[in-house]
Amino acid sequence: MPKLQNRPPKYCRMNKYAVVYYHGKPHYLGLYGSPESRVAYARFVAELQANPAFSPSRGEKQVTVRELTAAFLDYAKANTDPTSYSFHRVIVLDFLRKLYGDNTPVDSFKPSCLKLVREEIIRSRRFCRNIANRCTNRIISIFAGESKLS
Repeated sequence: MPKLQNRPPKYCRMNKYAVVYYHGKPHYLGLYGSPESRVAYARFVAELQANPAFSPSRGEKQVTVRELTAAFLDYAKANTDPTSYSFHRVIVLDFLRKLYGDNTPVDSFKPSCLKLVREEIIRSRRFCRNIANRCTNRIISIFAGESKLS
């Protein structure tokens, strides 16, 4: 049986950002196609090849909820109809950014945070429970489905 070669992770695109997926986690490199992102990718691959047990340092700039939601809104504006886009804006701007729009890293957004956002949606009395659940599912798609944004 042939031995599989260790290939470096691919330089991918997520909307307008360059991303490398390593051990199932995205590592953001900057704007897609920019010289800075290419340098960051080359550094990432070099560190990975030099040390196979390489674990990206936590000192790197982490993506915040605000940046992720901005990327999602760009994606939604380009790929959905205006009614659906306005629905996304209400969810993101009124609820998600209100509670976690400061400098909250995406990695620290846990299920308990999602529960808090859902309770805020219900508490606002702007939507029925069915729509509140749809909003919650949309938020899940923003965080869990970020690889689908590419």
